[in-house]
Formats: sequence, structure tokens, C-alpha cells
Amino acid sequence: ARECLPDYASKFSRHDFTLPQLFACLVLREHQKKSYRGIVALFQDSPEWCAAIGLSKVPAASTLCTAFEILTRGKSLATMLDRVVGWMRVRRHMVFWRGERRV
Repeated sequence: ARECLPDYASKFSRHDFTLPQLFACLVLREHQKKSYRGIVALFQDSPEWCAAIGLSKVPAASTLCTAFEILTRGKSLATMLDRVVGWMRVRRHMVFWRGERRV
């Protein structure tokens, strides 16, 4: 996300969180199948996850909702996902399975 996104959506942003940090929060939200409030509660219970993302405090659910709207607008999301898939393929982290066989 750092390669594809600016740090902030606007020069008038509060600068509490960067867009790449919020993107990481949203990825975890999807992975954990949580609501916005659910992922906020998870971050409050897991300060090590906040530290790994570089958060000094937990974003509010409304902040994550707004970030989702900003990040899914335009082509930035597709560009980020393409880069993540390429990065994982290069590093062989992505393994495709079909039945009992690796492909």
C-alpha cells in the first residue's frame, strides 16, 4: 500500500493515520470477517497488531468506514491488489491447490 497510496487523502487530513495503515486495518477486517466495530475491538485487545501496523492509537469505526470509501474509489485498489499478488508470486508465498495436488 505504501507504494501505491499517498500518506494522506487530503492536505487537510488530521494526519492521525496514513492511508497505508488504514488499508492494513481494512485487510485485517476482511481476513477476520469482522464489522468495523469488531475490528476496532480486536485492535484494542491486540496492541501487538497495532504496533505491527505502526498505529499509536486505534482508529474509530467511522474512520475505517471513511477510509474504505476513499480506498475503493478509482483505480488505486486494483493497482494495490495487483502489486500484492505479484509480490507474493515472486516470493512464492502463494500456493494454489487443486484437490490433493499443488499446482
